Amino acid sequence: MINDKIGAGGFAAMLALSRIFTEATALPGETVQYGMQRFTVILLSFLLTAALYVPLAAVCGRDAERSPLETIAGGSRLLAGFTGTILSLCLLTSAAETGLRSHYYASSTVFDSAPSLYFYILTGAAVLFAVRRGMEASSRTAVITAAILAALLILIAAALSQDIHTDRLYPALADNTDTLWSETVREFSLNCEYLIFAVLCGKVSGKRLYTIPAYLGASCTVLLMMTFMYNTVFGRLTSRLDFPFYTLSSISDITLLHRINGIDVTVWVMAGMLKLVFLAFAFGRVVTACFTGGKDNGKAAGIAALIFPAAALGLSELFTAYPELYEPVKRVRISGVPLLFVGLFIPAAAFILGMKSRKRGCAA
Repeated sequence: MINDKIGAGGFAAMLALSRIFTEATALPGETVQYGMQRFTVILLSFLLTAALYVPLAAVCGRDAERSPLETIAGGSRLLAGFTGTILSLCLLTSAAETGLRSHYYASSTVFDSAPSLYFYILTGAAVLFAVRRGMEASSRTAVITAAILAALLILIAAALSQDIHTDRLYPALADNTDTLWSETVREFSLNCEYLIFAVLCGKVSGKRLYTIPAYLGASCTVLLMMTFMYNTVFGRLTSRLDFPFYTLSSISDITLLHRINGIDVTVWVMAGMLKLVFLAFAFGRVVTACFTGGKDNGKAAGIAALIFPAAALGLSELFTAYPELYEPVKRVRISGVPLLFVGLFIPAAAFILGMKSRKRGCAA
């Protein structure tokens, strides 16, 4: 289950699907400014994210057998406990937000009459089943879901080809320079996939470092395509739409898939579940590496991965019932500070401890 090996291609597909899911769903109070500035924000945020992966990739390249987290756990129990605590908090808040996004999206579109508790119970049951099936099975589901999303994008683009007006695009890098940086930081802060990769990369079979450019490239390309569709179909009205992609699918007139917007919602709910599943796998690995003395305790990791979704979805239900509790969490997250701290601390600690370990090995 937790100790499965996962293919690099399936892992990249899952990470890309996870990142695109966050873009397609929105929460109350989130506003995204579209226009040409949106293209600039996406490109800048992905450049920042790619830069954050450079030290992590360097550490992974030095030790092909272990993840940076396992290197830290093997070098210092104190740092392992600190790292595990920070990662656990980041993973839990990311999972709770994922559940919140899935519920708000589904309840605001086609499942408006479903009580939130029922949604979280059914989602939790599906996530627990997927966790029990293991990483490899879940990654195959992610590949299938990503393929359906790609087909959906192509069908929507074909159906709306007559409504695409490229004259709505204009040569400008920024529409409002006062908000450019804050929007870029917010977009950068959404990349919790960094946490998943940093923890689970030791379980990737094959050339695991290829996962990074593959998923970043796929995510960035799809987000740019979606932004192109929004701007050329809706123009400046896009910022007034809660879910632009859902609106695109709703106005698509495809005879074969007359209710394509229902398929759209199914894809995003499935993507949210898969994201929760891999956040649970990551939490299981954190427990194994940081809180069991570094031993590969599959039983402890399996139990932790099963408890994690229940805790995350319970927190999502709490945030749904009391939105004011989520506000401080959101403010901290969109500042980009947690992701930046973890992204700098983990490779630095792994590099230093790895150097010490190699020196001890040479001395012996």
